[in-house]
Amino acid sequence: MYEWRSRRFAMHPNSNSGNFAVTDPTEPFVSIITVSLNAAATIEDTIASVSMQQTGFAVEHICVDGGSTDATRALIDRWAARSGGLVRVYEPDSGIYDAMNKGLRAARGEYVLFLNADDFLVAPDTLATALANLSPGASGNPDLIVGNVSMGELGLRGVWRRRRVPRLLGRLRGWGLYPLHQGQMTKRRLLNAIGGFNARLRYSSDVIQYYDLERRFRPSMRFVGTDIAFMRAGGMANSGWKARYRVTAEFYEHLASTYSPLRAAVMVGVKTLQSLMEVRWGRCPHERWFAA
Repeated sequence: MYEWRSRRFAMHPNSNSGNFAVTDPTEPFVSIITVSLNAAATIEDTIASVSMQQTGFAVEHICVDGGSTDATRALIDRWAARSGGLVRVYEPDSGIYDAMNKGLRAARGEYVLFLNADDFLVAPDTLATALANLSPGASGNPDLIVGNVSMGELGLRGVWRRRRVPRLLGRLRGWGLYPLHQGQMTKRRLLNAIGGFNARLRYSSDVIQYYDLERRFRPSMRFVGTDIAFMRAGGMANSGWKARYRVTAEFYEHLASTYSPLRAAVMVGVKTLQSLMEVRWGRCPHERWFAA
């Protein structure tokens, strides 16, 4: 059972696209984008963790669904009827990164966070803590706000990953260090400036997007120091050694065309080392706090 907490936003259908938009004149400080396809088993956790955030600023949650045939859209619709900050984008896409670009085009927040349909924010004050002492539109706001992410299976002992932000991130640039996408809030104007995600890539466009931001803008950063999101283990890029090989090959090929082959190999090595250092044994330290 979930506790419903609705925000006071009016919503109206956009007759041109079948989407829904927020009509409240107050611009959201943060836009959270969730893309889904047949995610009925987990997406309600994602939506609940966003809807129940305790903040002093406006938050919008954009759910992009490319054509689910299970109960995913029914669950999204049910939450949209009770939580006015939820924006629905229902239209076909050509893959996860194309869907993320659709969400980015719909976003209005100063900051954007991409939260997958099997992830959730780890506490009711996650957003308030990450953006503490920042004001919408203030000139001193950092370009990126980065925090940690935990990845594993809820309630089970075993191998899990503490996906920390590297301490040298932002200082050692262009060598393969990166923040986890689910723990990275980025100014929307920067994401738009680099064209969002490369939708031609299948596995690695989120990490490559950070490298492009790092290379082109040298963005200023705030380090949160705590977990922002929990990721359930699995996903297309983590589904076995063959998938990891395909991710690495795509990653290297793109970097080799941007840098030199040697530099690309070093970046792949650093990225791989960062991933290996995340591995832990025990019980993953999060739970479904939003469920009674």
